[in-house]
Amino acid sequence: MKFNIINHGSLIGFTPVDDTAQAWWDEHVQECPQMGNQYLVEHGYAHVIIEAIEAVRIKQQAASDKLGAGGPMGSKQQA
Repeated sequence: MKFNIINHGSLIGFTPVDDTAQAWWDEHVQECPQMGNQYLVEHGYAHVIIEAIEAVRIKQQAASDKLGAGGPMGSKQQA
């Protein structure tokens, strides 16, 4: 899940980069104004969305770490 986030001053632009990000946005954020493919959020509310996106990223990273750096077979270690 990836977003491009741009600070426009009083508004923050969120652009979902992939389908997972778009699905997350559709499920978790109420309707808001758009400029092109950017969703515009007032600066005062943007931190809540950023924190939620970061929480998902941390959760995904933890799940990935359980598989090991080398995937399901484990990572190669040098002697």
